Amino acid sequence: MTDHRWTPSDSELSDALRKHYTAPSDPGYWSALEARILAHVARGAHVERWWSALVEMARPALAAAVILVLVAGAAVISAGPPSVTTAARASSVADGDATLDYMLSH
Repeated sequence: MTDHRWTPSDSELSDALRKHYTAPSDPGYWSALEARILAHVARGAHVERWWSALVEMARPALAAAVILVLVAGAAVISAGPPSVTTAARASSVADGDATLDYMLSH
């Protein structure tokens, strides 16, 4: 269970949030905000989209993918095929016995 002894009551929390999120009462704030927004629109500033970061990372990501594929391929090639004794041993024992044999051998 959660111990609520150390948390503020709902009314205290609501009051704190209300104070924090109350709109500014100074009319100068709203005039300055409007001026900043209109200046930004008039300036026609270049707005970066979310995919701009992806464009910058495309080449490094492609290089990393190529390296990953090469390393994975080298690991598969160096591992080689499974040994014949493992394949023969697995096929000559029943499923339940193979599980028990595996558990006891490791």
